[in-house]
Amino acid sequence: MMKKLSFKAQIRISFVIVVCAFVLGQIVKMGIFHNIGWILVGLLFAINPVWPEAVDWRNHDELRKGIRIGGVLVIIVFGFLIRYGV
Repeated sequence: MMKKLSFKAQIRISFVIVVCAFVLGQIVKMGIFHNIGWILVGLLFAINPVWPEAVDWRNHDELRKGIRIGGVLVIIVFGFLIRYGV
């Protein structure tokens, strides 16, 4: 079984994904890459819900559910509703 990513590692990976998608979108002049980057970030949090250690005292089931809902909202809002480069 794979070890879960920490919150800091997942935030760093998300940042790299968004920056790479932005740079690729600027190079090829296609805004769809921005949307794809945000969809990947949302999927990352929906599949692997992690939270900072500062809120680790809360109910983990509620935290997991909230992070997954947030990931789906990122997919819907930044992936599908916002049209970058159009």
